[in-house]
Amino acid sequence: MNRETLETLLERTRAEVLETGQYLREHTLSRVETKTGHANFVTDMDLEIQRQLTERLSKVLPEAVVVAEEQDRHPEAELCWIIDPIDGTTNYITGFRFSCISVALVQDDVSILGVVYDPYSDEMYYAAQGLGAFCNGKRISPSERPAERALVALGTSPYHTELADKTFRAARQAFEACADLRRSGSAALDLCYVACGRIDGYFEYILQPWDYAAGSCIVREAGARVEGIEKGWTCAHPVGIIAAQKGLWPLLYNIVSTN
Repeated sequence: MNRETLETLLERTRAEVLETGQYLREHTLSRVETKTGHANFVTDMDLEIQRQLTERLSKVLPEAVVVAEEQDRHPEAELCWIIDPIDGTTNYITGFRFSCISVALVQDDVSILGVVYDPYSDEMYYAAQGLGAFCNGKRISPSERPAERALVALGTSPYHTELADKTFRAARQAFEACADLRRSGSAALDLCYVACGRIDGYFEYILQPWDYAAGSCIVREAGARVEGIEKGWTCAHPVGIIAAQKGLWPLLYNIVSTN
């Protein structure tokens, strides 16, 4: 897509996500159901936000297929929207106000546009290929802190408890090499926090495309690095993810990839 088309799509996507996020902030859930896997939940609000975004984004770019978390399918089309209606559902259920809406536009398995909106802080992170990364209109960039002062966030892959041992081995090594660790419960926001320099690195041993598609675009456009733990990753499949500011990248990649 050319620059002008991406700029227009980004502006329209931001508007639709903002309006949907305001609905999320102003309404409360009434039902929680358990999905397959450890601590894996869905609420009626997940389903409502997904419905609204599917309808809105289908009007923004009708030729793109919509793939959303609660549909439980993976991207297969050349051009698709990838939606996480509430990233951080467990946080949302418990009232721990760290969750967001995440929307990516993916072309040929590469995210070319990403919008992540935290309705509780009223912060919107967004980027498109070649256009840079922003938060609420201000360009963002990663930190340049040395490793001994770095904050590293991690995800514990709670739906895959078989990954717990390697996750916490890597966490211990990162803790010993850096200043401290953080565990937020929202992969999309963790990636955005790497992009804007609030944290220096993030890793999780398995994420779904709707967890990382938007955030990975924002990280790249901000000037940090994001890769799959396994080489040859795309936005089409579950994958482990590492993101970091460039100075921390070699250390964090070595810790995570060797556990």
